[in-house]
Amino acid sequence: MTTWNLTPMQRHILICNGETCMGAGAEGVTQQIRDEIRKNKLDDTIHTSRTRCNGRCKDKCVVIDYPKGTWYSVQQEVTARAIVHENVSKENIIYSMEQGERLRGQSRIKGIEKYRKRKEKKLKAVLFVGHGSRLEAGNEEVRQFIERMRPDIDPALLVETCFLEFASPNIDDGIQLCIEQGADEIHVIPIILLHAGHSKLHIPAEIEEAKGQFPDIRFTYGQTIGIHNEIFQILKSRLQEVGFDCTAKHEDTAILFIARGSSDFDAKEDFYQISRLLSEQINVPIFESAFMGVTTPTVEQGIERCVELGAKKIIMLPYFLFTGILMERMARMAVDFTEKYPVVDIDIANYFGYHPKLQNILLERLHQAIDGTSTGMQDLENFRKYVAEHGYEHHH
Repeated sequence: MTTWNLTPMQRHILICNGETCMGAGAEGVTQQIRDEIRKNKLDDTIHTSRTRCNGRCKDKCVVIDYPKGTWYSVQQEVTARAIVHENVSKENIIYSMEQGERLRGQSRIKGIEKYRKRKEKKLKAVLFVGHGSRLEAGNEEVRQFIERMRPDIDPALLVETCFLEFASPNIDDGIQLCIEQGADEIHVIPIILLHAGHSKLHIPAEIEEAKGQFPDIRFTYGQTIGIHNEIFQILKSRLQEVGFDCTAKHEDTAILFIARGSSDFDAKEDFYQISRLLSEQINVPIFESAFMGVTTPTVEQGIERCVELGAKKIIMLPYFLFTGILMERMARMAVDFTEKYPVVDIDIANYFGYHPKLQNILLERLHQAIDGTSTGMQDLENFRKYVAEHGYEHHH
C-alpha cells in the first residue's frame, strides 16, 4: 500500500463515490479532478480521496474541499477542473464553511421578499419539469419543446421550464421565477414518461417545501405521461422513420423495446403494459423488452434473445423522451452488436423528441391540473402520508 508524505499537503479533496454519485458520473469527475492536478503539477499539495455516500444525493456529484470545507455539486467537467483552481461558480456551491452559510437556496429567501413586495400582481403559471441530462443537447431539446408548445398554451399563463437535475434552473429556482413574476397559482407539470421515484417523491417534496415557504401560493401537480393512447402513435411513427411498415407482416424481424430502467414496481409494470399493447399493434414475430440499467433484462440480454429466436433484423426502439447520455451509449452498443452479430441487421429508431402527439399529452396534463382532475394531486397526498410514516430527508 502506498504511503503518502503529507507534510507539504495543503488541500484534501474528497470525491463522493457513493452509488448515486457513481451513477451520475462520479468516476469521470474523479478522473477529471486528478488529471487537472497532474497537469498543473499540484500532486504534492493537493491530495484526493474517494469516499462513500456523503448524504447529499440530490446534489450529485458531490465534492468536498478541505480545509476550506466547501461542498460542491458537479455535473460538468469544467466545474470539476475549476475546483482544483478554487474558481467555481456560486451556482455549484452547496455549502461553504468559510462563509458560514449555505449559499444555494439563498435565492429562495430573496424570492420571498420580492413576492411580498409584488403581491398585488396576480398571475397563474405553469412550470414544466424536465428530468435534466448531463448532455446539454438533451436539456436544450426540452426548452425548445416547450417553446414550440407556447402558441397552444393559454397566453394568460406564465410559462417556465425547470429540471430535476443536471441542468438549470432547478425546481426551487423555477418556482421562484414564477413567484417573482407575480404568480399566485403554479401548475407543476412533470415531463416524465413513467410514474416512479421522481414523480412520487422528489417533485412532491419540492412542492410541499415551497408550500411551506409560500403559504399564499396555490400549487397543483400534473400527472406523468404514463399509459396514453397517443404514445403508441408516436412510437409507430418512429419505427416508420427507419423503414418499418407497421401495417405489413415482417418475417425474421425483431423489435427490442428499450427503457431507462427503474427499481419502482409501478414504473416497470406500466412499461411492460405499454410493451404488450404496442406489440399487439405491429406485426412482428419477435417483440422483446429490455432496460439500459438498474433492472433486467439488459439490452445485451435482449439482443441475444432476439438473435436466439432467429431475428435477421433488429430494431432498437428507445422509450426515451429526449436525447442524452443513454442514447449515445445505445448508439455505441448498436455498433458493438453489429460487430458481434454480422449477419444481423441492427438499427436504432429515434426517441420521442418533438412530436405533436406528445404535445397533446402534455397539454392534456396541464388542463387536468388546472381543472382539478389530475391524479397528481393524489400523489401529493400520498407523499404526505409517506413522510408521516417513513420520513423524508430533503436536500437542496
